[in-house]
Amino acid sequence: MSLRSLFRRYRTPLTSYDGHIIYYNWWNKQPVNEIWFSTFLHNRDYTKRFPKARFVFFSSLGNINLLRLDTLAHPFSHNRKHLYFNGENNHHPNFAPYLHNLLDYRSIDLSLGFDYTDDPRYLRFPLWLLEMFPPKSTEQDIKRICDQLSHQQWDASARSRFCALVSGNRGPNDPGAQRRTRLVGSLNTIASVDCAGKLLHNTDELKTKYNDNKAEFLKQYKFYICPENASVEGYVTEKVFHAIGSGCIPIYWGANGNPEPDVLNHDAILFWNPDGDNTGLLKQIEALQSNDKLYREFFEQPRLKNDVWQVITGYFNSLEKHIDNLFH
Repeated sequence: MSLRSLFRRYRTPLTSYDGHIIYYNWWNKQPVNEIWFSTFLHNRDYTKRFPKARFVFFSSLGNINLLRLDTLAHPFSHNRKHLYFNGENNHHPNFAPYLHNLLDYRSIDLSLGFDYTDDPRYLRFPLWLLEMFPPKSTEQDIKRICDQLSHQQWDASARSRFCALVSGNRGPNDPGAQRRTRLVGSLNTIASVDCAGKLLHNTDELKTKYNDNKAEFLKQYKFYICPENASVEGYVTEKVFHAIGSGCIPIYWGANGNPEPDVLNHDAILFWNPDGDNTGLLKQIEALQSNDKLYREFFEQPRLKNDVWQVITGYFNSLEKHIDNLFH
């Protein structure tokens, strides 16, 4: 079978932007000019500063043979840089080939993921950064976004509803669905939980009233159920940040109970333990639900750590430095 035939077999449709940026097996087959990394590269003039460069991005949503094939197809192209971004839990058996973030392949020039890994070709760059901070963000933009996330405006009349869940249904045997179902069942003993996703669906308001704008939908709720699909060190997705961004108090599980310790104020998060005794947590939620003064005190805690903008700016600066180093 020819290289061309193998490419067709293992990839989703290839897209490129100005001939400089290429993605294989990316999420949702987004147009390239809408992908976060494209804007980051163009905004910092990488394609102008290095006109011969080709940035080839891979994800974990396709066949790993694509990396080998691309390397074979361009054996002498020193300007072709291979970058890997992992937004999934690569510790799950389904992603076993990507367990080491492709660092076991010499042809990878830069690997980005959520793991804490000590390798000169690796940068920890978790998925939530792409969700919460636009790629053109300046230092002042980052400060402003962090301040908005950390200090929420109190409006008692707006948060008239108890708790929401927005989750897809992965089937009754999926561990994540089972955990969410048990959690909703426990919270329903306090007040009714509104489930706007496919899992335990009992309201159409997200679609009919809010046109699938989850952020606006959540602004009417006091609490938001936002556990990860797995509890792995460092694996933090956008879920808890969606809760914070909408002003809800997060009810969270994941990251071995230690999500983003340099970023999140854990005192402003309610931690659920699916394998333990949650009696104390349920009593706390019931007290917050029934006592506006207690809820407001909890609500008005800073959601993020002090000077967190420096941590976020550090991520941006580190990514820029790692890309610069590709050409030195």
